[in-house]
Amino acid sequence: MIVLPWGIGVACAIYECHVDRTVAQRETIINGTITAHEPANHNRYGYSFSVNGKSYSGWGSPRKEEPHIGQQVTVFYDPVDPTTNALTDFADLATNSLGALPMLLFGIGAVAFFIRYRRRQARPPKLK
Repeated sequence: MIVLPWGIGVACAIYECHVDRTVAQRETIINGTITAHEPANHNRYGYSFSVNGKSYSGWGSPRKEEPHIGQQVTVFYDPVDPTTNALTDFADLATNSLGALPMLLFGIGAVAFFIRYRRRQARPPKLK
């Protein structure tokens, strides 16, 4: 039970990576326009774009440069579902979603090692 939150974190990171890699295989790019900026909310930017005459919007934090309102930006989107979109390539998002994985796995391993160590200490000595 102690490592359950870390295990859930591992499962979520792997799932998110899988979803982003699936979208990355079919993603399409289009020009969008920055419509809003919220520096207090993780420095995120609102943007809008149109696909086949229908407007879509999204929020994201660009990785490379800080755009300004009204600026044209590259939007990466899923052609199957344009509501799935980002200012960052989905292949990069997939890689970034695994960023916490080493620490989560280390935490699980450290707890398992600690439990094993304590159990060995608590065992009565063997008689000869």
